[in-house]
Amino acid sequence: MMMIIDIERKRLIERYRSLIRDIAKGCMSKYPPHRPVDQAKQDAILIAAREEFFAVGYAAASIERIAAAANVSKVTICNHFQGKENLFSAMVEDQCSLMRLALADDLAHSSDFRAEMISFARSVIAFLSQEDVIRFERRLGGEVERHPEIAALFLEAGPHRLRQMLTQAIASAMDEGHIARADPDIAASHLFGLIRGFTEVEWRFSNTAPVTPDDHRITDAVDRFLRAYSV
Repeated sequence: MMMIIDIERKRLIERYRSLIRDIAKGCMSKYPPHRPVDQAKQDAILIAAREEFFAVGYAAASIERIAAAANVSKVTICNHFQGKENLFSAMVEDQCSLMRLALADDLAHSSDFRAEMISFARSVIAFLSQEDVIRFERRLGGEVERHPEIAALFLEAGPHRLRQMLTQAIASAMDEGHIARADPDIAASHLFGLIRGFTEVEWRFSNTAPVTPDDHRITDAVDRFLRAYSV
C-alpha cells in the first residue's frame, strides 16, 4: 500500500504544478484575463529561469538559454530584470510564493490544531523531498561563499517567510487555547526541527533518490510537540 506521505507528495506537487500552469496560461486571479503581453513574457521568463537555475545552479545558469526557452530575446530579459541577480531573486520569490500558496490551505484557521499541523508537516516534507528542489539547494549551498547575496535572497523569499507563516499559526493556536502560551517563534522552530529531523541532511548528501519519513514519524513529531506544549 502506498504510504500517506507519498500520496501527500503527489497531491502537493500537482497543486504546485497546477499553479505554475495557471501562470503560464494567464489564469491566476491576480492577472486580468487579457493581461498585457509584457506580463505574459515575464511569466514565461520566470518559468524558464526556474528550469535553468534548478538544473545547473546560479553560477552556471545562462541568460541566453533562459531567453531561448522563454522564446524571448536576451534584451527582453534585461529590460524586465536588469541582470542575472535580479532574475534569480524574482524567480526565487515567484517559486516561494507558489509554495506558500500551496501550503496556505494546510495552515488555514481550524479548530483541530493537531490535524492542521499534521497536514502542514506532510506538505512540507512532500515539497522539500522533490528531487529538483533538493538538487537546487545543493547547488545553491555550493555557491554561498562566492555569492552570499544570493543566499540572502533565497532565505528572505523562502525559509524566513515559511517560518513567519508557521509562527503566526502557532501564535493563533496559543491565543485560542489549543496549546500553552510561550514564544511562538521558538515553538515554531521546535516543531519544524521535529518534522525534519536528520532527513534533510540525508537528502543533501545522499546520491540515491530521497526517502521520505513514513507517516508515523510525522504524526509522532507533531504529537510530541503537542505534549511539550500541552495546556
